[in-house]
Amino acid sequence: MKEKTIKRTLDVDVDGLKGIVKYVIKEMYDLIDDEGFATIKFRPIDEFTMTFSEIEEKEKTLGHSMKTEIYKVYGIM
Repeated sequence: MKEKTIKRTLDVDVDGLKGIVKYVIKEMYDLIDDEGFATIKFRPIDEFTMTFSEIEEKEKTLGHSMKTEIYKVYGIM
């Protein structure tokens, strides 16, 4: 079986009551069997949680949004 990466995705889960954001980066890929049939699969690449205040501090330091930084670091298009 061969793997062919399709793209990476970012899932964001916001919990406003607790003031936290959970980021999950996944990779979408085709799993191609010997006959050429492909099945789309996902695998987690990274997962982390930040508080609203941590995000605000980080964005001030970076000069741009967390989304922009995550897209740049993990190669998400």
